Amino acid sequence: MKKRFYIKTICVMTLFLFAAAQYAHSVVVDKIVGVVNGEVITQREVAQYLYPVYEEYQKEYTGRNLEEKMMEAEDMVLNQLIEDKLILSEAKKEGIKADNDEVDARIREIAIERFGSEEKFREVLAIQNISFSEMKESLRNDIIKSKIVREKVGSRVIITPSEVRRYYDEHIDEFVEPESAEVFNMLVRKKEAQDDKSKELIKKIKTLIDNGKDFEALAMEYSEGPNAKGGGGLGFISKGEMIKEIDETIFALEPTQVSEIVETPIGYHIFKVTEKLPATSKDFDSAKEEITEAIYKKKIQRNLAKWLKELKENAYISIK
Repeated sequence: MKKRFYIKTICVMTLFLFAAAQYAHSVVVDKIVGVVNGEVITQREVAQYLYPVYEEYQKEYTGRNLEEKMMEAEDMVLNQLIEDKLILSEAKKEGIKADNDEVDARIREIAIERFGSEEKFREVLAIQNISFSEMKESLRNDIIKSKIVREKVGSRVIITPSEVRRYYDEHIDEFVEPESAEVFNMLVRKKEAQDDKSKELIKKIKTLIDNGKDFEALAMEYSEGPNAKGGGGLGFISKGEMIKEIDETIFALEPTQVSEIVETPIGYHIFKVTEKLPATSKDFDSAKEEITEAIYKKKIQRNLAKWLKELKENAYISIK
């Protein structure tokens, strides 16, 4: 599990990088923006990381705010690229490599997990004008980075049984599964010009339910919620998951009971609960593996930051 933590994290970054490859190839004139121990960082590399960030930020920010956010993102990207170069440089010194079999196995894994087949994966790369050989080399670097980090950082992490037990005792609330209920929802949406009609309709539906009509059949006929075709079924809802007025209504009901009409900003609801499950707690033995992984990740992050700081202090780094 620890090995997968490294590889998964690094490879997700690679997939984000290549999502912008078409853009980067078409609009960026490559030039050197930094040097790390003789290894260059190019403008194209920076753009490949930045473009997906830009696509997200422009949905939330404009003008000066967008510029400031992108400047912050550029600093983070440059720092990430510097760290990547330092890690790969250290791996080279240690003679750490990734052979073709390892890379091919990783490609197959990504292809199956994310795209269903290697053929589909290659089709997606082709559509995005991404070079397969370039993707392959980036994955090779990812594997190399995971190996050196595991050797230099992961191998030094020690977790004692008492640490795991202490974490469980101090974070017991994290291992409680709240009460839950299987819920069906009837929704009539508010309509500004015809809200009286919405109120009349929900009252009519409530009367039909009270007179013994089937809730799910009525939901399929009248509900304007996204789950209307399924009889208004929302599945199991955990306590605290919904807004206060809905949450309180749902968990005041017993199985088979139907609520009164509940008004929310979007409309008028009637809820039915068909099953309730009590809150449960994971015992220590059930939570032990999860806790160990959580502690491991925290220690890895702390030790990795310390190791990278040492590498930076002993490196030649120039940003142009």
